[in-house]
Amino acid sequence: MKDAVIVSAVRTPIGSFNGSLSPLSATALGSAAIAEALRRAGLSAEQVQLCD
Repeated sequence: MKDAVIVSAVRTPIGSFNGSLSPLSATALGSAAIAEALRRAGLSAEQVQLCD
């Protein structure tokens, strides 16, 4: 079994229905959260390994 390690966490902003975030897709918001979590942890995307 491989160990999973959480090194950083961020969340996407909460918006209102048809508010300022409505033009953004869920994948765009998720991508921004992932990029920020990596930045805060001091990691590059290449350093992340997927678990099976």
